[in-house]
Amino acid sequence: MKYQILKKLSLLLTAFLFVCSVSAVKPIKTLLVTGQNNHNWQVSHKAIKQTLENSGLFKVDISKSPEKGKDMSKYVVDFTPYDLVVLDYNGDDWPVETQNAFVDYVKNGGGVVVYHAANNAFPDWKEYNEICALGGWEGRNEKSGPYAY
Repeated sequence: MKYQILKKLSLLLTAFLFVCSVSAVKPIKTLLVTGQNNHNWQVSHKAIKQTLENSGLFKVDISKSPEKGKDMSKYVVDFTPYDLVVLDYNGDDWPVETQNAFVDYVKNGGGVVVYHAANNAFPDWKEYNEICALGGWEGRNEKSGPYAY
C-alpha cells in the first residue's frame, strides 16, 4: 500500500516538474519563410504557425516573399535573430544577399526545418541542396543531390 502511494506521488511530482519546466522554457524564436510554393502555401504556413505556437514551445514570425514572377531583389531576410527557420517555400530564387545570409545562419548553428516541397526549391543553389540534403523535383538531376545516404 505504501509503495503504491509513493509510486503515485512520484509520478505526480514528475508530471508537475515536467509541466513547470516546459512552461518555464523560453519559446524558440522561429522564422517561417513562405510566399511561393507548388502546394497551397496560403493554408500550409498558417497551419504550421498555429501548430508550432499551440505547443507553447515556439514564437513564430512569418517572412512572406513577393508573388511568383515579381521583383525579388528587395526580398532581403535577416535570419540572425532566430533560433529556427522553417521553410515552406518553393519558388523564385532569393537575392544573393538573402542566400548568403541563409548560408551564414546555418554555418553559425542556426536550425532549419525543410517542410515538404521546400526541398524542391533552388535546384541550382549548391549550398541549399547540401543543407536540405534531399530533393528530386523542379529540374534537379544527379548533380543536385541527394546529399543524405
